[in-house]
Amino acid sequence: MDFGLTDDQTSVRDGVRDFANAELAPGYLDRASRSEFPWESHRRVANLGVLGLLAGADHNPLDAEDFVAAGLAVEELAHADVNVANAVIPVMLVSSLIDRFGSERVRGDRLDSLVKGQEYVSFCLTEPDTGSDAAALRTTAIAVDGGYVISGQKASVTMLAHASALIVTAQTYRDGVRAGVSAFFVELSRAGLTTSDIADTGWKPMGRGLVHLDEVWVPDDALIGSEGAAFRTVLNGFDFTRPLLALTGIGCARACLEETVMYVREREAFGSPLSRFEGVSFPLAEHSTTLEAARLLCYSTLWKRSVGVRHTADAAMTKWYGPKMAGAAIKDCLLLHGNYGYSAEFPFEQRLRDVMALEIADGTAQIQKIIIARELFGVDFMPYTR
Repeated sequence: MDFGLTDDQTSVRDGVRDFANAELAPGYLDRASRSEFPWESHRRVANLGVLGLLAGADHNPLDAEDFVAAGLAVEELAHADVNVANAVIPVMLVSSLIDRFGSERVRGDRLDSLVKGQEYVSFCLTEPDTGSDAAALRTTAIAVDGGYVISGQKASVTMLAHASALIVTAQTYRDGVRAGVSAFFVELSRAGLTTSDIADTGWKPMGRGLVHLDEVWVPDDALIGSEGAAFRTVLNGFDFTRPLLALTGIGCARACLEETVMYVREREAFGSPLSRFEGVSFPLAEHSTTLEAARLLCYSTLWKRSVGVRHTADAAMTKWYGPKMAGAAIKDCLLLHGNYGYSAEFPFEQRLRDVMALEIADGTAQIQKIIIARELFGVDFMPYTR
């Protein structure tokens, strides 16, 4: 494995960094406090080519699919605005799925507008009673002549209030026989579909919501991938979204460390700058170390994805370790600012609330540890048999 970056990767990183520092960082707190999605910022990210990085040859600004480049882009975005960065990841997932597994109609109707930042398609997996147990989904898709009828509920749907369509996972039945979990492209305008919002403490510009599907009909070509094959195809995308999510927390924590280093150099106590006290310098050194370890684990995982090396355990490691280390670093940076850090006028408390969401999205720490144990040690370490 080469730890150096290619010219394309460097170009992506530097271009996104320059844009994010100049255009996103100054408005983070204002955007983070509101429920309105910053479409203008999202489209400007799209104009950089970021949303097309994993959307196939027709939309990728690079010559080849590059998951490391995608990681560099979201990390630099998160350094300036963790919410704008996290809004990018579902687009990367959905655009990749549509390009690889979508029908000609869905690809033609949606892929271009997705990568241009003109609309949003949300991913629906979690249900009210089956959060991390994806195999126990209660939403059903009954095969009928010309399509499927979908009924059920989905919870914790990111960006629901701003989406025009959904990718919905459901237990599929054909002629009364269970055919496995499938994924479907479902327009929000279809009859029988209703939504409601969830009030959260962070991620406010993106938001989450609940979806109720009451006998929602979709045509045959709404199927994403093969019938009953969602676990082998569609849900495989979590192996790259997990390190990307971790990198958004790491990028955000990096910004906190940089700001805290500047602050403790200037702030004095007992006649000396705070930076001279080991109680201040040691936590900063420790967090710099753990964040770099988490960061390298993320890029190792994304490199493995790019070259086709198995990386499911690695992805779970990044998703457990990265957000945990990022949250700890941000909390200590807040505390090192004293009463100023707890103020809403400074970004630390907002960043902490936004980054806490990363410990839940795409599976909690406990789920990641189950995956790690299963992948490394075998089925004897699984709490389930199916």
